[in-house]
Amino acid sequence: QDLDMADLRIDSLLNELIDGGALLSNRAKFRALPVDNGILKKIVDQNLCMTAANAGRESRKMRNKGEETSVTKRYALYAPLANKEKNLLGWRGGNKFGTKFVYAATNTESLPQDLEEQHIPEVAFAGRSNVGKSSLINAVTLSSAARSSDVPGKTQSLNFYDVSQRLRVVDMPGYGFAFANDDRVSDWNRLMDTYLTSRKQLKRVYVVVDARHGLKAPDREMLAFLSKYSGVSYSVVLNKTDLVKPADLARRCFLIKEELRAAKRARAEVWMVSTSSGAGCQEFGAELLGMANDLAPGEEEKKDAAASVTAAAAAAAAFGDEDGVEFGAKPKKKWEMDFGGGDDDDDE
Repeated sequence: QDLDMADLRIDSLLNELIDGGALLSNRAKFRALPVDNGILKKIVDQNLCMTAANAGRESRKMRNKGEETSVTKRYALYAPLANKEKNLLGWRGGNKFGTKFVYAATNTESLPQDLEEQHIPEVAFAGRSNVGKSSLINAVTLSSAARSSDVPGKTQSLNFYDVSQRLRVVDMPGYGFAFANDDRVSDWNRLMDTYLTSRKQLKRVYVVVDARHGLKAPDREMLAFLSKYSGVSYSVVLNKTDLVKPADLARRCFLIKEELRAAKRARAEVWMVSTSSGAGCQEFGAELLGMANDLAPGEEEKKDAAASVTAAAAAAAAFGDEDGVEFGAKPKKKWEMDFGGGDDDDDE
């Protein structure tokens, strides 16, 4: 209740951006917003607004050409993964860990504390109920670890997902709290407040927003809370872009950028994704996965041990190669000057 919403007040911002905005409805103001050409180009290039039906046709074309992969079979418009991302997600032989559910916290007392010693960074997904947070986690990790549902409010705890022991992804309960009683809502509020303001491992919060509707009052309250009380950076992710027209999506993205311009710790990039087609998911996932540790706990010692063995082998090989002697072979007898005191075997 004590949040200062002045920097995020949409009505005043729309009036500033549009001539004569005070006389128009919010819908008319939105239509009057400019379409940023740079944002629109990105939308078109990445097929962010391609419908699920058209994405399905693209998938069939790839299958008929023999170009379909295990990724595009599930997400038709998913861009190719870099090798680093494949290895982190357990692909290409990688470390075989992948992504898995590890813990659920239902109150402040049940927040996992044993992870602090491992220094594994965490990123959290917040958003209103039914905006697709769980589906987005599955899309960027190419897994089915996060439990998603068409029923709003299905996520009723802080769910922790481990990515190859190098990153934790946290799915937060949707604010709006559909089908929850007052006591449960109160517990969730305390849990999220504690987590967002005091979690040492937390490195980034992604606020997931329905691209059809843009920021709603609960979203602005969350953004204001993060700006005022949380010590971590945060970004907005527009999901379900396949259900929006390109020009409207460009306006939505532009408006959110303007709303966050003066907000503390807000990152400038507004991500746009479709978890239905996979469009935009790889680019967003690359940033998220880029916050993972280079090595899992214990792998540093293994790497150091392997480096020591390699260095020892290299040193031994260098020693053995000196003067043309193969390592492990008996060295040839060298010519030496005889200073007396011994028999001379050489014939004159």
